[in-house]
Amino acid sequence: MKNQSKIIAAMLAGVAAGAIIGLLLSPEDGGETRSDITAWIKDVYERSKEKTSDLAAKGLNAIKIGQPSVDNHIDHAESALGV
Repeated sequence: MKNQSKIIAAMLAGVAAGAIIGLLLSPEDGGETRSDITAWIKDVYERSKEKTSDLAAKGLNAIKIGQPSVDNHIDHAESALGV
């Protein structure tokens, strides 16, 4: 797992370096570049909110589905222990 983390970190560093180089060599003027960056950040933010919301809903659904099974196992364990 540590190797995988290092690979992901290296990929993210490469993406960041590429983005910085791209901005520095961009033929656009500063205002246009800032506008593009702002639009991109807003887009990433909105997509992140959607993904987080979807993930939270899936997690809550998994809890809802699994809770009866957990309760059953707890009841079984308590019965076996005489609690």
